[in-house]
Amino acid sequence: MRKEDVSGIIVYVLILAIAVVFGITVLREHAMNSGLDTVIYVIYIFGAILSGVLFNAVMYEMAHIAGAKAGRYDIISVDILGLLWYREEGKTKFKFKGYDGLTGETVILPKKDVKKEPNPTPYLLFGSLFYAVEIIIIVVVFTLYRNDDLLKNLAYFLLVMGVIGGMILIYNIIPIRLDAMTDGYRMRMTGNAANKKAFNELLRVEYAISQGATDVEIATFTEITNFTADLNLNKVYMLLEQKKFAEAEELIDIILNGKATISEKVYVRARCQKIYINIMTRPLEEAKEFYEKEVPMVERRDISNDRSMVSVRTYLLMSGLLDGSKSECLYAINDVGKCFGNTPKSRKKTEALLFNAAIDKINELHPSWKLTEYYINYEEKPEKKKKK
Repeated sequence: MRKEDVSGIIVYVLILAIAVVFGITVLREHAMNSGLDTVIYVIYIFGAILSGVLFNAVMYEMAHIAGAKAGRYDIISVDILGLLWYREEGKTKFKFKGYDGLTGETVILPKKDVKKEPNPTPYLLFGSLFYAVEIIIIVVVFTLYRNDDLLKNLAYFLLVMGVIGGMILIYNIIPIRLDAMTDGYRMRMTGNAANKKAFNELLRVEYAISQGATDVEIATFTEITNFTADLNLNKVYMLLEQKKFAEAEELIDIILNGKATISEKVYVRARCQKIYINIMTRPLEEAKEFYEKEVPMVERRDISNDRSMVSVRTYLLMSGLLDGSKSECLYAINDVGKCFGNTPKSRKKTEALLFNAAIDKINELHPSWKLTEYYINYEEKPEKKKKK
């Protein structure tokens, strides 16, 4: 189970605990004094929850839109609970679509020809500020009218909506990677100027790829952080797919030279890319010499323990070509399905090609192992043709 999956479960348990405590304390007491019979009260609470989800989802994305405008971004699409509005050929269109978020997603693109670099902080901050203001207002209204005979049920109705907003706020401000990209996580990642530039470049690249561009010019960064290193790796993947191994290795070295400013996981995966290139491009004896001199035992262990496609295909080459161990090759292959499933969509095609190339390399030396039956068969789904 991935770290973000575990973190997501913990946050969901916390949110559920808040809901349970609120239900058995505040709502239980209100149920006894509301003057509503059981069936009507259940409908009342269900209506409050539904209203809270809808209201908070809509207002949250409206806050994102306002923040994006303030930060000098164009709005590409707005998805609220799976209902997507987007612009195409100068017209606003609608369709049902999934999203990366708890209640929705607003996709943005840095404006061109602006004097200042677009700033993502308002876009990432306004949603949480909205929830904070909403909660304060609802608490004040609830305090004023909770004992009013005419308005107390309305006050509790609003309180339920506010609690829904509070739950979404808790999820959204967590500054770690969860099962969806939260604003809190992205705020932490864009905490310096280099990361803000990388964030904007990532938006541009992802949008270009989503529009079907196949040869996207990707900016690279010399100030290395986890975020800029990951963006540089986008360029590395493009170069590897084009078999421009020397250029890819130069860019990887920039990442590795920033070891002190990146996480161990990012460093290990960048090392994997370098080892993979060297084993794939050098004669076997030279590759073995590089492996013995340049890859210490601690790195070999880290690579074998890391569960990602780049580590799997690198460990596969290390085991098959340099250690001559079929059992270790099968150990690496055993994790391919899960690792490939966790690979970002933009990298799946390249990872399939690189993994299959590693299989071919080992098969040349050990054809009796019959590893070619473990090829990854991956084809990108073609985009639907637009109606003229």
